[in-house]
Amino acid sequence: MATASAVLSGKAGKSIRVSEECRNKVLSAASFLGYVPNTAAQNLKSGDDNHIIAVFTYENIFPADPKSEYYLFFAGIQQEAEREGYDILILNNWGREKSRSSRIRLASGAIMIGVTRDDAHITSLVKQDFPLVFVGRREIGNGLPVKFVSFDYSKAVSEVVRLIAPRADGRVVYVSSEFSLAEPSADKSRYLHEFCHARGIEVEDVIVSDSVTNDDMHKVLSSRAVIFDRLFIADLFTPILNSKGILIGRDIFGAILEDDWTGSHNEWTCWENRRMELGSLAVKRLVAFLSGKDAEAETVVEIPIVERRGTAGI
Repeated sequence: MATASAVLSGKAGKSIRVSEECRNKVLSAASFLGYVPNTAAQNLKSGDDNHIIAVFTYENIFPADPKSEYYLFFAGIQQEAEREGYDILILNNWGREKSRSSRIRLASGAIMIGVTRDDAHITSLVKQDFPLVFVGRREIGNGLPVKFVSFDYSKAVSEVVRLIAPRADGRVVYVSSEFSLAEPSADKSRYLHEFCHARGIEVEDVIVSDSVTNDDMHKVLSSRAVIFDRLFIADLFTPILNSKGILIGRDIFGAILEDDWTGSHNEWTCWENRRMELGSLAVKRLVAFLSGKDAEAETVVEIPIVERRGTAGI
């Protein structure tokens, strides 16, 4: 047992002498059995915490630009890491084919930002119990647990439905995108359908691409109430509505199930920008994971609604 432990922990030849033949036998058996080291357990046992947090993304532009939609998540991560006494290692692995695991292991644990991802790579890290927290809910299949922090979409969507219900006349059009495939969008859609159903409101789903067709616009105008999944989807419709003289808050009512992180959507009801808080919470959960206290960690950030004329009217 001591020999196997020394080989698998990389201490062979240091804490205990092991022959090359014996070392090869142990490694061969570990490979056959599918053994992978438990990184978190090793860190807890040895106390060897290098106090580095990796901020990791598969996106093609790292969120260091204030105009990036991920920038405030990153800012929250950075500030909280400093408070917790951790340095940050930034890893951007867009477009790379080789394994990224070696570089991520320079850190005590990692926080992942962005919707683009490599599930095979993540699966490998999760199976090895590498401390990993996503900003936003993620599923990678096979029933593997993926730790994450998220906005409280249930409470926020419930409030949006409450505000728009008096304007909806029993029907609302929900516009999402074929590019909105991440789990948070799925969560928002599910909650919207559930809460509308509970209020007797019919929901018609409209899925758009990167442009608005006449049929898309006809469906939106067939209802007095419209809800958009993301800002960029509302941006496809708002100029057309304006060009037709359709006034938001008088002729049509609506909301966006996102925060106005660009500061340029004053017509539509949305929710407050709490991205820094979510980034901060990701660090807190990762630190709790590293210290063995993950069960006590908070996982959601509340997002109060900002009511604008989209539901309040003119």
